[in-house]
Formats: sequence, structure tokens, C-alpha cells
Amino acid sequence: MKRTGSSGICEVCPLQGMIAPPTGASFGAPAVTEFHLSKGTMRSCEDLTTHFAIVRFGALKVEFLNIDGHPETAGFLFPGEPLVCSVSDQDVAITALEDTSVCDVRPGLLSLDDPQRAEAVELFSQAIAEQAGQDQRRLIQARSGAVSDRLLWFIKDLSSRQKSRTVTFAMSRSDMSHYLNTSAESVSRTLTFLRKKGTIERISTRMYRLAS
Repeated sequence: MKRTGSSGICEVCPLQGMIAPPTGASFGAPAVTEFHLSKGTMRSCEDLTTHFAIVRFGALKVEFLNIDGHPETAGFLFPGEPLVCSVSDQDVAITALEDTSVCDVRPGLLSLDDPQRAEAVELFSQAIAEQAGQDQRRLIQARSGAVSDRLLWFIKDLSSRQKSRTVTFAMSRSDMSHYLNTSAESVSRTLTFLRKKGTIERISTRMYRLAS
């Protein structure tokens, strides 16, 4: 993620301009710390429900248990996006799709005066609400219409979030298929179809570019 100047604080962070520059691996301590997840590491979000977690770099898969008790992919998170710790009233678990760093923010502990602290809490609450709405809309879109339409929408959505016409799939074909409610084979076939149609260009197994 892009950072502003030497502050080391992500441009999209609600704390931008509200706290001192970071020192070492954590900053604003004890209000703001940073934890790292190696690729493939899974953890629950139970201890994050009373504060805020935002992806600093890397990518996360978010899962929850459906009514049958099976894990279901609720979405993916990229730098600057906050974690919503509940989906359909179910607690979620996160898995690092690549080496990932997450900011763990507790606005109530910030060294700010009361009005600023209240403002920080409000900004983070708004960010969580907006992310929850976006996650829900994306999940509905991911499961509506023909597979080719869903997959193309997914690629365009990633392009927008990654701010590049060249899209990198941090997730596996299996993760994509679960999210799009189809099979991994169908995802592979549809990628080939879109490539032959000239809609996308294949750069590598996990990297595609939207055609101009």
C-alpha cells in the first residue's frame, strides 16, 4: 500500500494526521500495533471484536460457518480494507493468502484529547459499516448471473481494489470457486473463454490483465 511521506501511516488510515509517526514495528502503542501472518496461517477474530483490524499489506481470505456448519468464503481483503468480524451473525476466521501484516487499532487508547478520540472511533466505525455493506454487495454479485459474468465482475472488482488493470490472484482457484459458488474447473474454463474472447490477457497462472 502507498504511504504518505515518512510517517509510515497508510494513506487510507483514519488515523492519518492524528497520531505521531511510527517507531519500530509498532506505533501509537498501545493503541496501534501490527501483527504479521505467514502465508496459510489461519486465526479467529474473537479477540478483534472490540477494536479494529486493517490490512496493511498482503491479502486475507475471510470465512464463516454457514447454517450447515461448513466454512464458507465470505470475501477477500486487501491493503487499506478493515476486517468485519461478523458475517450473517457468525464469527469469522481469517487466512493469510500471502505474507500479510495487519494493523490492530484500539482508538480508545489513543493519546488524543477526548474530541479527537471520539472522532477516531467514529471514523473507524464508519469504515467498518462501509466495508460490511461492500462485502455483502460483493457476495451477492459474486453469485448472481452466468459464471462468465460473475468471473469478469470479480476480475474488474479486483482491478479496482488493486488499482491496476493487471490483476494478481492471491487466492487459489478453489477459493475463487467457493466465493463464486461454482467449481474450480469452471473457473479455469471460464478464464480460458474470456482470454480467447479477448476480454482478458493471461500473463501467468495467477496474473491477468483486463483488455483495453
